[in-house]
Amino acid sequence: MRRVLIRDPIFIFCFVIVAGLLLMSFGNTVFRDGNVDQTLMLYSDEGRLIGIPPLEPSKYQWLGTDNAGYDLFQMLVEGFKWTVGICALVAFGRMFIGLLIGIPLAFRGARLNQFFKTLLDGFLILPISLIALMMLVGTLTFFDSTQVPPLFDRVKIELIVLVVLGLPAVTLYLITEIRQLLQQEFMIVAQTLGGSVWHRVRLHLFPHLVPTLVIVFMQQFVQTLMLLIHLSLFGIFFGGTVMLHEGIMPTVYEWSSMFGYYFRQFTAMTWMTNHLFLVPAMSLAALIFIFNLLTSRLERAFKLRRQEPVVTEASLAQSEAAAASLSNPFTLVDSTVSLRKEPDDIV
Repeated sequence: MRRVLIRDPIFIFCFVIVAGLLLMSFGNTVFRDGNVDQTLMLYSDEGRLIGIPPLEPSKYQWLGTDNAGYDLFQMLVEGFKWTVGICALVAFGRMFIGLLIGIPLAFRGARLNQFFKTLLDGFLILPISLIALMMLVGTLTFFDSTQVPPLFDRVKIELIVLVVLGLPAVTLYLITEIRQLLQQEFMIVAQTLGGSVWHRVRLHLFPHLVPTLVIVFMQQFVQTLMLLIHLSLFGIFFGGTVMLHEGIMPTVYEWSSMFGYYFRQFTAMTWMTNHLFLVPAMSLAALIFIFNLLTSRLERAFKLRRQEPVVTEASLAQSEAAAASLSNPFTLVDSTVSLRKEPDDIV
Protein backbone atom coordinates (compact mmCIF):
# COMPACT_ATOMS: atom_id res chain seq x y z
CA MET A 1 0.00 0.00 0.00
CA ARG A 2 2.87 2.38 0.72
CA ARG A 3 4.22 1.94 -2.78
CA VAL A 4 0.82 2.77 -4.24
CA LEU A 5 0.51 5.95 -2.17
CA ILE A 6 4.08 7.06 -2.88
CA ARG A 7 3.47 6.68 -6.60
CA ASP A 8 0.12 8.46 -6.42
CA PRO A 9 0.69 12.11 -7.46
CA ILE A 10 -2.75 13.22 -6.25
CA PHE A 11 -2.18 11.81 -2.76
CA ILE A 12 1.32 13.31 -2.59
CA PHE A 13 0.06 16.72 -3.72
CA CYS A 14 -2.71 16.82 -1.11
CA PHE A 15 -0.42 15.52 1.62
CA VAL A 16 2.23 18.13 0.86
CA ILE A 17 -0.35 20.93 1.04
CA VAL A 18 -1.66 19.80 4.44
CA ALA A 19 1.83 19.15 5.85
CA GLY A 20 3.13 22.48 4.53
CA LEU A 21 0.30 24.44 6.08
CA LEU A 22 0.80 22.66 9.40
CA LEU A 23 4.52 23.49 9.38
CA MET A 24 3.76 27.13 8.58
CA SER A 25 1.12 27.29 11.32
CA PHE A 26 3.35 25.81 14.01
CA GLY A 27 6.26 27.89 12.76
CA ASN A 28 4.23 31.08 13.18
CA THR A 29 3.46 30.03 16.76
CA VAL A 30 7.05 29.12 17.59
CA PHE A 31 8.91 31.98 15.91
CA ARG A 32 6.31 34.77 16.12
CA ASP A 33 4.33 33.74 19.24
CA GLY A 34 1.23 33.38 17.08
CA ASN A 35 1.07 37.07 16.23
CA VAL A 36 -0.73 38.40 13.16
CA ASP A 37 0.33 41.64 11.48
CA GLN A 38 -2.08 44.56 11.81
CA THR A 39 -2.17 47.50 9.40
CA LEU A 40 -4.26 50.40 10.64
CA MET A 41 -3.18 52.83 7.92
CA LEU A 42 -1.37 52.24 4.63
CA TYR A 43 1.01 54.94 3.43
CA SER A 44 2.80 55.36 0.12
CA ASP A 45 6.56 55.84 -0.24
CA GLU A 46 5.96 59.60 -0.26
CA GLY A 47 4.16 59.42 3.08
CA ARG A 48 0.63 59.90 1.73
CA LEU A 49 -2.27 57.96 3.21
CA ILE A 50 -3.48 55.60 0.49
CA GLY A 51 -5.71 53.16 2.36
CA ILE A 52 -7.42 52.14 5.56
CA PRO A 53 -8.82 48.73 6.59
CA PRO A 54 -10.21 46.65 5.09
CA LEU A 55 -7.39 46.61 2.55
CA GLU A 56 -7.63 44.78 -0.75
CA PRO A 57 -5.22 41.95 -1.65
CA SER A 58 -1.75 43.13 -2.63
CA LYS A 59 1.86 41.98 -2.59
CA TYR A 60 2.06 43.00 1.08
CA GLN A 61 -1.25 41.43 2.14
CA TRP A 62 -1.88 38.47 -0.15
CA LEU A 63 -5.53 38.09 0.86
CA GLY A 64 -6.11 41.60 2.16
CA THR A 65 -7.08 42.57 5.69
CA ASP A 66 -10.25 42.59 7.74
CA ASN A 67 -11.97 45.65 9.19
CA ALA A 68 -9.49 45.75 12.09
CA GLY A 69 -6.48 45.62 9.76
CA TYR A 70 -5.39 42.04 10.52
CA ASP A 71 -3.78 40.14 7.64
CA LEU A 72 -6.22 37.44 6.48
CA PHE A 73 -3.52 35.16 5.09
CA GLN A 74 -1.61 35.16 8.37
CA MET A 75 -4.85 34.54 10.24
CA LEU A 76 -5.53 31.48 8.07
CA VAL A 77 -1.99 30.18 8.60
CA GLU A 78 -2.16 30.68 12.37
CA GLY A 79 -5.59 29.07 12.67
CA PHE A 80 -4.88 26.03 10.47
CA LYS A 81 -3.36 24.01 13.32
CA TRP A 82 -6.43 24.67 15.45
CA THR A 83 -8.82 23.54 12.73
CA VAL A 84 -6.90 20.37 11.89
CA GLY A 85 -6.06 19.66 15.53
CA ILE A 86 -9.60 19.83 16.90
CA CYS A 87 -11.03 17.76 14.03
CA ALA A 88 -8.29 15.13 14.35
CA LEU A 89 -8.68 14.86 18.13
CA VAL A 90 -12.45 14.49 17.89
CA ALA A 91 -12.18 11.88 15.13
CA PHE A 92 -9.55 9.92 17.04
CA GLY A 93 -11.53 10.13 20.28
CA ARG A 94 -14.67 8.80 18.62
CA MET A 95 -12.77 5.91 17.04
CA PHE A 96 -10.85 5.00 20.20
CA ILE A 97 -13.90 4.96 22.47
CA GLY A 98 -15.95 3.30 19.73
CA LEU A 99 -13.43 0.45 19.59
CA LEU A 100 -13.39 0.07 23.37
CA ILE A 101 -17.18 -0.30 23.31
CA GLY A 102 -17.62 -2.02 19.96
CA ILE A 103 -15.10 -4.87 20.25
CA PRO A 104 -16.56 -6.39 23.47
CA LEU A 105 -20.11 -5.97 22.17
CA ALA A 106 -19.27 -7.55 18.81
CA PHE A 107 -18.10 -10.74 20.58
CA ARG A 108 -21.38 -10.96 22.48
CA GLY A 109 -24.53 -12.71 21.37
CA ALA A 110 -26.87 -11.51 18.66
CA ARG A 111 -29.63 -10.61 21.13
CA LEU A 112 -27.44 -8.16 23.07
CA ASN A 113 -26.15 -6.61 19.84
CA GLN A 114 -29.68 -6.18 18.56
CA PHE A 115 -30.62 -4.39 21.78
CA PHE A 116 -27.71 -1.96 21.50
CA LYS A 117 -28.42 -1.47 17.80
CA THR A 118 -32.01 -0.53 18.59
CA LEU A 119 -30.81 1.79 21.36
CA LEU A 120 -28.16 3.54 19.25
CA ASP A 121 -30.38 3.86 16.18
CA GLY A 122 -32.48 6.37 18.08
CA PHE A 123 -29.54 8.75 18.39
CA LEU A 124 -28.82 8.73 14.66
CA ILE A 125 -31.95 10.71 13.79
CA LEU A 126 -31.19 13.51 16.24
CA PRO A 127 -29.79 16.76 14.77
CA ILE A 128 -26.27 16.84 16.19
CA SER A 129 -25.75 20.52 15.39
CA LEU A 130 -28.77 21.63 17.41
CA ILE A 131 -27.90 19.35 20.33
CA ALA A 132 -24.33 20.68 20.38
CA LEU A 133 -25.68 24.23 20.25
CA MET A 134 -27.92 23.67 23.27
CA MET A 135 -25.09 22.03 25.22
CA LEU A 136 -22.43 24.63 24.42
CA VAL A 137 -24.32 27.92 24.23
CA GLY A 138 -24.36 28.40 27.98
CA THR A 139 -20.80 27.17 28.49
CA LEU A 140 -18.87 28.88 25.70
CA THR A 141 -20.67 32.25 25.64
CA PHE A 142 -19.09 34.98 27.76
CA PHE A 143 -20.51 38.45 28.37
CA ASP A 144 -17.45 39.74 30.21
CA SER A 145 -14.11 39.49 28.40
CA THR A 146 -12.26 39.75 31.72
CA GLN A 147 -13.86 36.57 33.12
CA VAL A 148 -13.14 34.15 30.29
CA PRO A 149 -11.84 30.78 31.61
CA PRO A 150 -8.47 29.41 30.46
CA LEU A 151 -8.31 28.12 26.90
CA PHE A 152 -7.57 24.56 28.02
CA ASP A 153 -10.80 24.35 30.03
CA ARG A 154 -12.88 25.71 27.16
CA VAL A 155 -11.34 23.36 24.60
CA LYS A 156 -11.71 20.37 26.95
CA ILE A 157 -15.44 20.94 27.36
CA GLU A 158 -15.98 21.33 23.61
CA LEU A 159 -13.92 18.24 22.85
CA ILE A 160 -15.97 16.10 25.23
CA VAL A 161 -19.27 17.30 23.77
CA LEU A 162 -18.19 16.78 20.15
CA VAL A 163 -16.82 13.31 20.85
CA VAL A 164 -19.91 12.13 22.73
CA LEU A 165 -22.36 13.39 20.11
CA GLY A 166 -20.70 11.44 17.29
CA LEU A 167 -19.98 8.32 19.33
CA PRO A 168 -23.26 6.39 18.74
CA ALA A 169 -22.92 6.40 14.95
CA VAL A 170 -19.23 5.40 15.01
CA THR A 171 -19.80 2.67 17.60
CA LEU A 172 -22.70 1.18 15.67
CA TYR A 173 -20.71 1.17 12.45
CA LEU A 174 -17.65 -0.45 14.07
CA ILE A 175 -19.80 -3.15 15.70
CA THR A 176 -21.28 -4.01 12.30
CA GLU A 177 -17.86 -4.16 10.63
CA ILE A 178 -16.33 -6.26 13.42
CA ARG A 179 -19.21 -8.76 13.39
CA GLN A 180 -18.81 -9.17 9.64
CA LEU A 181 -15.11 -9.95 10.13
CA LEU A 182 -15.94 -12.44 12.88
CA GLN A 183 -18.02 -14.40 10.39
CA GLN A 184 -15.05 -14.86 8.05
CA GLU A 185 -13.47 -18.29 7.78
CA PHE A 186 -10.09 -17.31 9.23
CA MET A 187 -11.78 -15.97 12.37
CA ILE A 188 -13.90 -19.10 12.72
CA VAL A 189 -10.77 -21.27 12.37
CA ALA A 190 -8.91 -19.18 14.96
CA GLN A 191 -11.79 -19.65 17.39
CA THR A 192 -12.00 -23.38 16.67
CA LEU A 193 -8.30 -23.80 17.36
CA GLY A 194 -8.79 -22.28 20.81
CA GLY A 195 -7.50 -18.76 20.30
CA SER A 196 -8.43 -16.35 23.06
CA VAL A 197 -10.36 -13.18 22.40
CA TRP A 198 -7.25 -11.01 22.82
CA HIS A 199 -5.28 -13.30 20.51
CA ARG A 200 -7.95 -13.11 17.80
CA VAL A 201 -8.27 -9.35 18.14
CA ARG A 202 -4.54 -8.67 18.09
CA LEU A 203 -3.40 -11.06 15.36
CA HIS A 204 -6.45 -11.54 13.15
CA LEU A 205 -9.08 -8.87 13.68
CA PHE A 206 -7.09 -5.66 14.04
CA PRO A 207 -4.92 -6.04 10.89
CA HIS A 208 -8.05 -6.45 8.77
CA LEU A 209 -9.74 -3.58 10.61
CA VAL A 210 -6.99 -1.00 9.97
CA PRO A 211 -8.26 0.05 6.49
CA THR A 212 -11.74 0.59 7.90
CA LEU A 213 -10.36 2.64 10.80
CA VAL A 214 -8.36 4.89 8.47
CA ILE A 215 -11.39 5.59 6.28
CA VAL A 216 -13.61 6.18 9.32
CA PHE A 217 -11.03 8.61 10.74
CA MET A 218 -11.01 10.66 7.53
CA GLN A 219 -14.80 10.69 7.37
CA GLN A 220 -15.15 11.74 11.00
CA PHE A 221 -12.61 14.50 10.40
CA VAL A 222 -14.77 16.04 7.69
CA GLN A 223 -17.98 15.55 9.70
CA THR A 224 -16.43 17.31 12.70
CA LEU A 225 -15.38 20.21 10.51
CA MET A 226 -18.92 20.52 9.16
CA LEU A 227 -20.25 20.50 12.72
CA LEU A 228 -17.88 23.32 13.70
CA ILE A 229 -19.08 25.33 10.69
CA HIS A 230 -22.71 24.87 11.72
CA LEU A 231 -21.95 25.96 15.28
CA SER A 232 -20.10 29.05 14.05
CA LEU A 233 -23.14 30.10 12.02
CA PHE A 234 -25.11 30.04 15.29
CA GLY A 235 -22.47 32.22 16.94
CA ILE A 236 -20.71 29.45 18.93
CA PHE A 237 -17.07 29.73 17.96
CA PHE A 238 -14.32 27.26 18.76
CA GLY A 239 -12.85 28.07 22.17
CA GLY A 240 -15.73 30.33 23.16
CA THR A 241 -17.61 33.44 22.05
CA VAL A 242 -17.17 36.84 23.69
CA MET A 243 -20.20 39.15 23.60
CA LEU A 244 -19.20 42.79 23.09
CA HIS A 245 -21.13 45.98 22.49
CA GLU A 246 -20.07 45.88 18.83
CA GLY A 247 -21.21 42.28 18.49
CA ILE A 248 -19.63 38.87 19.01
CA MET A 249 -16.07 37.83 18.31
CA PRO A 250 -14.07 34.56 18.45
CA THR A 251 -11.24 34.00 20.90
CA VAL A 252 -9.02 31.85 18.61
CA TYR A 253 -7.93 32.20 14.99
CA GLU A 254 -9.74 29.11 13.73
CA TRP A 255 -11.15 28.67 10.24
CA SER A 256 -14.74 27.76 11.09
CA SER A 257 -14.85 30.56 13.68
CA MET A 258 -13.58 33.03 11.09
CA PHE A 259 -16.26 31.79 8.69
CA GLY A 260 -19.06 32.37 11.20
CA TYR A 261 -17.63 35.70 12.38
CA TYR A 262 -17.27 37.21 8.91
CA PHE A 263 -20.55 35.68 7.77
CA ARG A 264 -22.31 38.02 10.16
CA GLN A 265 -20.58 40.91 8.38
CA PHE A 266 -21.62 39.63 4.96
CA THR A 267 -23.34 42.14 2.73
CA ALA A 268 -24.12 42.43 -0.96
CA MET A 269 -23.03 46.06 -1.15
CA THR A 270 -19.34 45.89 -2.07
CA TRP A 271 -16.83 43.21 -3.03
CA MET A 272 -14.40 44.49 -0.41
CA THR A 273 -16.82 43.61 2.38
CA ASN A 274 -17.78 40.29 0.82
CA HIS A 275 -14.21 39.03 0.53
CA LEU A 276 -13.93 38.87 4.34
CA PHE A 277 -16.52 36.10 4.19
CA LEU A 278 -15.36 34.51 0.93
CA VAL A 279 -11.74 33.95 2.05
CA PRO A 280 -12.54 31.56 4.96
CA ALA A 281 -15.46 30.04 3.03
CA MET A 282 -13.29 29.12 0.06
CA SER A 283 -10.51 27.94 2.38
CA LEU A 284 -12.89 25.59 4.21
CA ALA A 285 -14.29 24.30 0.92
CA ALA A 286 -10.76 23.59 -0.32
CA LEU A 287 -9.85 21.82 2.95
CA ILE A 288 -12.93 19.58 2.78
CA PHE A 289 -12.18 18.81 -0.87
CA ILE A 290 -8.57 17.89 -0.07
CA PHE A 291 -9.52 15.51 2.76
CA ASN A 292 -12.26 13.90 0.66
CA LEU A 293 -9.67 13.43 -2.08
CA LEU A 294 -7.23 11.90 0.40
CA THR A 295 -9.99 9.52 1.55
CA SER A 296 -10.71 8.39 -2.00
CA ARG A 297 -7.01 7.77 -2.72
CA LEU A 298 -6.64 5.77 0.49
CA GLU A 299 -9.65 3.65 -0.44
CA ARG A 300 -8.07 3.06 -3.85
CA ALA A 301 -4.78 2.02 -2.23
CA PHE A 302 -6.53 -0.45 0.08
CA LYS A 303 -8.39 -1.99 -2.85
CA LEU A 304 -5.18 -2.40 -4.82
CA ARG A 305 -3.51 -3.97 -1.80
CA ARG A 306 -6.23 -6.61 -1.67
CA GLN A 307 -5.71 -7.04 -5.44
CA GLU A 308 -9.37 -7.00 -6.23
CA PRO A 309 -9.90 -7.82 -9.92
CA VAL A 310 -11.28 -4.97 -11.95
CA VAL A 311 -13.61 -6.29 -14.66
CA THR A 312 -13.99 -3.83 -17.53
CA GLU A 313 -15.50 -4.02 -20.97
CA ALA A 314 -12.02 -4.31 -22.47
CA SER A 315 -11.10 -7.25 -20.24
CA LEU A 316 -14.38 -9.03 -21.03
CA ALA A 317 -13.77 -8.53 -24.75
CA GLN A 318 -10.27 -9.98 -24.40
CA SER A 319 -11.66 -12.97 -22.53
CA GLU A 320 -14.28 -13.64 -25.21
CA ALA A 321 -11.71 -13.29 -27.96
CA ALA A 322 -9.36 -15.72 -26.20
CA ALA A 323 -12.16 -18.27 -25.77
CA ALA A 324 -13.22 -17.97 -29.42
CA SER A 325 -9.66 -18.55 -30.65
CA LEU A 326 -9.21 -21.87 -28.81
CA SER A 327 -8.78 -24.96 -30.96
CA ASN A 328 -10.26 -27.06 -28.20
CA PRO A 329 -13.37 -25.41 -26.69
CA PHE A 330 -12.86 -27.31 -23.42
CA THR A 331 -9.42 -25.81 -22.78
CA LEU A 332 -9.36 -23.61 -19.68
CA VAL A 333 -8.71 -19.88 -20.06
CA ASP A 334 -6.29 -18.25 -17.60
CA SER A 335 -8.52 -15.84 -15.67
CA THR A 336 -5.55 -13.86 -14.45
CA VAL A 337 -4.81 -12.78 -17.98
CA SER A 338 -8.30 -11.55 -18.74
CA LEU A 339 -8.92 -9.93 -15.40
CA ARG A 340 -5.51 -8.46 -14.72
CA LYS A 341 -5.36 -4.72 -14.05
CA GLU A 342 -4.13 -2.64 -16.86
CA PRO A 343 -2.33 0.64 -15.97
CA ASP A 344 -4.97 2.65 -17.84
CA ASP A 345 -7.79 0.98 -15.85
CA ILE A 346 -6.47 2.17 -12.50
CA VAL A 347 -8.13 5.46 -11.54
